Amino acid sequence: MDMLMTTLFQGIVALVAVLLAISCALFYFQRVRLERPAIGVFNPRDIVIVLGFIVTLPMLYLVLPGIILLGMLVLTFVAALYMGMRPLLPRRYIWLVIPFLLIADTVVTEMLLGTRVGWQVYWIINSTVVLLAVVGVSNLYVQGGMQLRHVAWFALVLAFYDGLSTFVFQITSKLADRFAGQPLDPSMGFSLGVYSANIGLGDLLIYCLFLLAAYKGFGKRGAIASFAVITIFGVVLPSLSPLIIASLIRGNIGIVVPAQASFGPAALITYFWLSRHVPERSMGEWFSVQAATGRQRIGTIRRARPATEQSLVR
Repeated sequence: MDMLMTTLFQGIVALVAVLLAISCALFYFQRVRLERPAIGVFNPRDIVIVLGFIVTLPMLYLVLPGIILLGMLVLTFVAALYMGMRPLLPRRYIWLVIPFLLIADTVVTEMLLGTRVGWQVYWIINSTVVLLAVVGVSNLYVQGGMQLRHVAWFALVLAFYDGLSTFVFQITSKLADRFAGQPLDPSMGFSLGVYSANIGLGDLLIYCLFLLAAYKGFGKRGAIASFAVITIFGVVLPSLSPLIIASLIRGNIGIVVPAQASFGPAALITYFWLSRHVPERSMGEWFSVQAATGRQRIGTIRRARPATEQSLVR
């Protein structure tokens, strides 16, 4: 019964975190236009480069000293938070909000962990930081040109990597142990009594990318399909898998689930199904559709200055 309750709690936490992340990312995508990054149009080479970072970074996280690891996490979250907040807030407020969140996360980690309330406060602040980062980064990639086919193939490759890192090399469990109770844990989670559960930033980012790319490329039909696939194959099935696969249970330490192992194949099948009916829209086509409907969006920070009378004469 304890195993059943642990699995149920993990499923509820993962479901709430995923639905919150993809819903906020979609809300942001519909209303905020980020400055187009200088990375150009995405292609398979870009996906390989991103995959290389995903494969190599966990190795560094496992061997780096704690202070260096914390420094890398601070730089990563500062960049991600700044990109997402830049179109919404003046810079003077951004540089108040970001340090406040990061310092609060660190202070709570160092001073309040060890109590039930401390763990709950820690997860609320930490999850807020990760949520804001995921929303900003996923929108940056999709608005920068990433399409659903890129995300789908990327998810399939990650499915194999996730399976190998969990069942063969035990990298996932080692990373979970390394980040547990540390400042800026790259995951969203919650703690209630003896139960604690979380879902990693990488999984959240893939789900947000998939939803945004599906919505951009195929409209409401893509959004509805991606919501269903993410919920079933990205949350429900992975959450229930410990009841079937005993190797996912690490005694009294916890549960580590390779969520991408079930989501990756489903993501690729969903892309093929959606692309059979209509071609996938580009970001430029998406902007054209929005302009035709008259929907107003929050623009980027860089806005063109109105031309003066003198410049018009010239």
